[in-house]
Amino acid sequence: VTLVTGETGCGKTTQIPQYILEANPKTAKIIVAQPRRLAATGVASRVALERGERSPGTGSVGYVVRGDSRLHADTRLVFCTTGVLLRQLQSDNA
Repeated sequence: VTLVTGETGCGKTTQIPQYILEANPKTAKIIVAQPRRLAATGVASRVALERGERSPGTGSVGYVVRGDSRLHADTRLVFCTTGVLLRQLQSDNA
């Protein structure tokens, strides 16, 4: 587990996860927590487009928010809300 902190706009959400994914495209499992549903889905869409994917859930980028998810068998970078992340960590499969 790695926790990244930094100034607003430094690339914590959009750039660093992509660098990690590029370094380990087959084995990386990256989860980026966002405070709100709109932030998680919006950033996932932006990063998917930056990576040349049609939309989240069609390749390496996806998202999971309460009541909605867009994942693919190849998804390695997942954006989610903090609530979803906390529930996942509390589950038996964490």
